Amino acid sequence: MKALLPAILSCTMVWCSPPALASDADMALNQHYRALMEQLDEGNQARLRDAQRAWLAFRDKECAFKAQGQRDGARARSVQASCIEELTALRAEQLQRELDCDVRRSACVARKSVSAAASPAPASAQRSCAEEAGAVKAERYVAQCLQVSPATHPPCNAANACALIADEIKRGCGLLGKDAPKFCTDYR
Repeated sequence: MKALLPAILSCTMVWCSPPALASDADMALNQHYRALMEQLDEGNQARLRDAQRAWLAFRDKECAFKAQGQRDGARARSVQASCIEELTALRAEQLQRELDCDVRRSACVARKSVSAAASPAPASAQRSCAEEAGAVKAERYVAQCLQVSPATHPPCNAANACALIADEIKRGCGLLGKDAPKFCTDYR
């Protein structure tokens, strides 16, 4: 874990944020990352570490891409810094949501202290969205979920609980911000 923290505050080709000047988003990201790591078993710690490293690479490349079109070097640094701040704040929010996640739900990463036998899922989480809301409404949720989810394997399936699908829609809408489809207003 300690080896990853310097990477979180890493420099990029155009912009660098030394640890002494770490932003609120950087500090929140590090705090949430450390807190989540403490709650995970070794296997999930390794997976989170890998995911965080991949996210850092994505963030740096995405922000370099956004800055590269600027003709002025100072403007490019400003665009890249703003991008890094924005994506870092979004990642900190993702980690905070995972920390706040009800571990009895399948969408949460299992914690060290909670086992499936000790915490049975509530009955509503065991029912499919199609059973909870009906096939037509479940398919509408699935279609909306697929439209906004950035996940490689999103939980956009009518066999999952409606709450799980709605959470993914809300997350995807939040990531899209002002470019989100109109139906996203129903999930804020």
